[in-house]
Amino acid sequence: MLRTIWVALVAVVATIPLATLVMVIAMIKSNAKMIDPIIRFWARILLRAAGIRLRAEGIEKIDRAQRYILVGNHHSYFDIPCILAAIPQPIRFMAKVSLFKIPIFGWGMSRAGFIPIDRKNRRTAVKSFDLAVERIRKGNTVVVFPEEGRSRERAMRPFQRGGFLLALRSELPILPIAILGTYEVFRVGTWRITPGPVTIKVGEPIATAGLTVRDKDRLLTESRGQIEGMLSASPRESAPA
Repeated sequence: MLRTIWVALVAVVATIPLATLVMVIAMIKSNAKMIDPIIRFWARILLRAAGIRLRAEGIEKIDRAQRYILVGNHHSYFDIPCILAAIPQPIRFMAKVSLFKIPIFGWGMSRAGFIPIDRKNRRTAVKSFDLAVERIRKGNTVVVFPEEGRSRERAMRPFQRGGFLLALRSELPILPIAILGTYEVFRVGTWRITPGPVTIKVGEPIATAGLTVRDKDRLLTESRGQIEGMLSASPRESAPA
């Protein structure tokens, strides 16, 4: 539990000044390039405090000039900072609306362009979808967890179609990613953080340009298949993130 308390303290101390800085920059220009290094720095502070040794495989598959819809498995709250630290893209998430109500942290998320979503309210969910398209047009890569929540088991839950419809509407390629190790570090149902290795694996981009809504199930199946394959494969030697 000492590790958990330490991470909580570090999160508070790091979030207050960095989120405030993001808000100030975003008031001048909402998509300022300075915001992304700050977000990445915040993520790496949390990972170091948690004792996470982050490594990445397949980063060379990412075209830094291209934007994507990232889809991945979801086990832990640490999935988000791991992705932010490992993936060299201006990343924004669709996050549950309650996070945006947290003072300073939530305000910073909103100003930085993260996307609130309330899946229980269809009307606001549609607005979040439109907002995600707007963020993409501003030059951001958007991350979607198709399971729509953290899995309590190692196996992935069924995928929902929303993220794939977003990819079709934006015509951005889908980039499957697999996150290994966060289940052991901090899974659903526990308050104990256990330091350990985490690996982010990057799959092969899946083109969506020219496709229609009838292709959504094929995109879902192909993305899930890639993620399952990366999760089941033995990790190879990889570069630190």
